[in-house]
Amino acid sequence: MNSKEKAVIYKDIKEITASKEIYIPMIIVPLIFVIVIPTIMIIGTHFSYQGGKMINGMDTLIKKLPMEYSKLSLQQLIITVGVDYMFPSLFLLIPIMASSIIGASSFVGEKEHKTLETLLYTPITMEELFRAKLLGVFIPSYIVSVISFLAFGIVINIGGFLYFSKLIFPNLKWLILIFYLVPGITLLGLTFTVLVSAKSKSFQEAQQVSGFIVVPVILLIVGQATGLFLLTNIILISIGTAVFIIDYILLKKLSSRFVSEKLI
Repeated sequence: MNSKEKAVIYKDIKEITASKEIYIPMIIVPLIFVIVIPTIMIIGTHFSYQGGKMINGMDTLIKKLPMEYSKLSLQQLIITVGVDYMFPSLFLLIPIMASSIIGASSFVGEKEHKTLETLLYTPITMEELFRAKLLGVFIPSYIVSVISFLAFGIVINIGGFLYFSKLIFPNLKWLILIFYLVPGITLLGLTFTVLVSAKSKSFQEAQQVSGFIVVPVILLIVGQATGLFLLTNIILISIGTAVFIIDYILLKKLSSRFVSEKLI
């Protein structure tokens, strides 16, 4: 990475931190997903009678759990099912949200601020600009995911002490998620969004269109909640591998379109 690429990345990150319509959603959404909802689950488990109210509608999922889950108390079961099967799917919305919002502003923001043509006249090659734009979205998006991961871990480990008398987070599934699947999902979100934003006339238009990428994750969440399948480590690795293959295809497509005439 040379000084020109660093300058573009620095400019993009500075614009992100200065825009309320970008950084406020990236604070509120993770706050709800990794602090508010897990806290409600932990408190609700503690005050529900025998935890019974917390597992209504989850019978199909619980029946498919491995045998070792049968050794847990009902309260421990609720926490473990949440951590191992429900929250991993929900967590994937965070990197998609972050990369979509930042990616949408990456190119449409240049158009709206009338700086795209000026940027193209600077002494930077299209290949360097391409790398800088991708890293300028990927780095802050992944940082948001890592901070959310750490915050979620603190909340869940509080529950771990309450119900297990030990730390229960992170486990192997979450390590696969944060170090393998989340980077792939982040890259998928930003490449798809950049493809969309390059043709969009406004930030809101690019953000709305790129929002369709959350549909597969919502289906994943529904599949977990209904017990249609279990999100095992093998499935996570398989999904991550498939996502990286799609990333490669989209990046090749995006790089071929990344010419000044098409951007303008």
